[in-house]
Amino acid sequence: MFKKILVPLHLDYTENHEKLFAGALEVLNDDEGKLSLLYVNENRAHGSVYPILDEENEKHYNHDAYIELKKIAQKHKLPEDKISFNIRDGSAHREILEEARRIKADAIVMMATKPGLGSYFISSTPERVIRHANCSVFVIRLTDYQSIK
Repeated sequence: MFKKILVPLHLDYTENHEKLFAGALEVLNDDEGKLSLLYVNENRAHGSVYPILDEENEKHYNHDAYIELKKIAQKHKLPEDKISFNIRDGSAHREILEEARRIKADAIVMMATKPGLGSYFISSTPERVIRHANCSVFVIRLTDYQSIK
């Protein structure tokens, strides 16, 4: 079992969180384990969005994401004493890998969607994380591959 698990979340795929958390809790050490929920704000990573987000807007956006992470944890009855919340700005795969190094994660548990033609030429976030992570990575494959609502 793993003691420090990083769980990156996409806030728009809420219908898949139950399966993701079930996987994370399955490999979490019951006694000493901690989950670190991570949301990566990719707004600054995309040049077209960056000019319209000033520092104040970005601060509010990240605060709203933090509140949403807390609501998700409560909704799924995640143990409050075993959870931390983190928001990072940048490219998803880079920030996931950096956060895993920062917290010295034993494992990363993340979702993956069905690959499309584009992912054969441009690696998806889970593929990049798997390739470069210094810890175990568990990928929860989704059974329902519907697009973001």
